[in-house]
Amino acid sequence: MKRTLYHLQLLTSALRTAGDAIESVALPWGILQNTGSLLSIGSFALFSHLPWVILPPLLGRALDRTAKKVRLAFLALILQSTLAVLIIPLSSNVTAFYLIVSGISALDILHRYYGFSLVASMTLDPSELQSLNAKLATVGNAVSLVAFPLAGFLSYHFGIRAMLLDAVLLLTGALALVPYLNVEVRGKSREPPLESSSGRVTIERRLVIGVLASVLLFNFALGSFRIFIFASLRKLSAGEFFYGLLQSLTTGGSLIAVVIIALLAKKSGVGLKRPLMAGMLLQSIALLIVGIPEVIALFPAVLILGFGGELLNVSFDSLMQRFISPESLGTARGLFDALATLVIPLSQLTFAWLIGRATWLNLPVGAFLLGVLALGTLAFTTRGLSLG
Repeated sequence: MKRTLYHLQLLTSALRTAGDAIESVALPWGILQNTGSLLSIGSFALFSHLPWVILPPLLGRALDRTAKKVRLAFLALILQSTLAVLIIPLSSNVTAFYLIVSGISALDILHRYYGFSLVASMTLDPSELQSLNAKLATVGNAVSLVAFPLAGFLSYHFGIRAMLLDAVLLLTGALALVPYLNVEVRGKSREPPLESSSGRVTIERRLVIGVLASVLLFNFALGSFRIFIFASLRKLSAGEFFYGLLQSLTTGGSLIAVVIIALLAKKSGVGLKRPLMAGMLLQSIALLIVGIPEVIALFPAVLILGFGGELLNVSFDSLMQRFISPESLGTARGLFDALATLVIPLSQLTFAWLIGRATWLNLPVGAFLLGVLALGTLAFTTRGLSLG
């Protein structure tokens, strides 16, 4: 049954990804055109990320405490579909627009955490976790590869009304789960991953602090990337379409990364630490490239960004699923996501403000240096630790 649910998760994730593409193009471009200010992009990031700062610990705990996890995923998709329709007539009301954006983002947490918990309940083997997560990411990236150019086209021609297609996709995903609403999803019991000779769990404080500090710093650096993209494209007459193309290229890089991880995991295992660090390094390099004052430079930048990001994301998911007990997996991931997400809108608001008061071409260099510092922090705090 878990395999059946996993295949349904592949389907609903594909539909959700297509909807995400429409949201991530139509919504920010809609508010940018209404206000004409880059700060509106930072505000959009703030309201779309704010639920991920406040709610993940609560929703993650709710997911941990119930075995009827399919119901929560179903509910999230239904409500998201409703909000996708509601935002169209209310898009001219800035306050209502931001509130609905927050609602859509909040509901997204339940669906994504459901898939995260489902994979963790299927196996304890690190290489199989990498393989399952890579397959899930592969489907999402393959859909994004087509969905983002389409989203750019639809947003350019129909504006905010493109959200109607998002609503249809979300509703379709919800209906696919109806026969399985009463199915229970429970995690497997596992041995504590780190134990001392006395049998007590040894908490690697250096690992926890190091990973958390490096991710917070890295997310602040990486959050600026979107602002740099909008700063380069806002004067183009078909900026929405080019933005969709760039998003598609980003997912192309992500798709290459997950295919490589899936192949390596199937053959000999790829480990967890090296992909994490490689992903951070590549994304830092992307920040440096985006500072080149030519629009054409955005294309290799987003390709590298996507490749490095998926190396990092898949390996980090596998790391948490492997070493955190199923009874607290959602709660732990929620706490971490809340902290890691907090810095992204702060970063985008900061860099949007700095662009108006400084030579913005110097700012990507600063963001690159912050990314390298975060990578160094991770390398230093995890030296000598085995991460699989």
